[in-house]
Amino acid sequence: MIYKNLYIIGNGFDQHHDIQCSFLNFMEWIKENDAGLFFRLTQVYNSAWEYNWWRDFENSLAQLNINYYANKKGNLYDPEYIKDGSIEEKTEYASQKVIEEFDKIKESLRQDFQKWLSEAYEKRPKEKKIQFPSEGSIFLTFNYTKTLEDIYEIDAKHVYHIHGVIDDKDSMVVGHGLGEEELNDMLKSQELRIGEVWNKKLNRMARLSIVTPKHKELAALSSLESIVSLKKDVEGCIEKNQQFFNEIFDIERIYVFGFSFSSIDMPYLEKIIRRTKPKTHWVISWYSQEDKRRIMDFVIRYDIQNITLINGIKTISIQ
Repeated sequence: MIYKNLYIIGNGFDQHHDIQCSFLNFMEWIKENDAGLFFRLTQVYNSAWEYNWWRDFENSLAQLNINYYANKKGNLYDPEYIKDGSIEEKTEYASQKVIEEFDKIKESLRQDFQKWLSEAYEKRPKEKKIQFPSEGSIFLTFNYTKTLEDIYEIDAKHVYHIHGVIDDKDSMVVGHGLGEEELNDMLKSQELRIGEVWNKKLNRMARLSIVTPKHKELAALSSLESIVSLKKDVEGCIEKNQQFFNEIFDIERIYVFGFSFSSIDMPYLEKIIRRTKPKTHWVISWYSQEDKRRIMDFVIRYDIQNITLINGIKTISIQ
């Protein structure tokens, strides 16, 4: 089939349809339904108390509290981490325990995310807000929900869920987009305070008598391992949806609705630009001035020549 219209759908599209699916909604849900997880998140992340951390939830997943990790590994007096052997063996053991703790947090967060989104989607209104062309359109959605299929009754064979879909929990992909170089730079920017540990036996703050470079190395490597485990596999998502990218060579119009233009998702747009013609007409919706700033950054960076900006998500006819 030859497609002429490509619709790129972001989370703002679902919010426009009154689905309570912002990451701030997720924050409030966790605070109400899983306070224990929320507390643990505030331990391993510096800013998880703050709204801004949740506004940029996926990127924020890379911002681990390295000092928390380092002090955990230095706390060799904590009964939970006691192990016979040399100081290096003790630290290795503590390192593994802390990574296991983070894995539990990660799994709880994944389960809560799926449960929250399922509940939010179940409460969705059924009203259509715009009109889509009846034929000749293909859809790339960054949402896990099936708003296009369920509300607009679009045939699923024309819809590609790049990060998975809500009724296939194992397919859902959530994560940050930082590369190895960026992660290493972030680690270097955080001072590791390993010396101060809580000595439960003495019930006071004590300074570890032996602080070797190995402690700092393990703290950094363990933190890096945990952060890498939360990286979104963008290349894997592109490969899995290669059929979509093979279908868009004849696209004449690209409509972008409710999309955040986050750095995490730029590789997908770069691939679309390479697969479509330079004269392709882009129609991009914006909601706030911050949206417009990100859009213009994208337009300038990729030299998009044929563009129309629209305030809000609405039906628009482009010839």
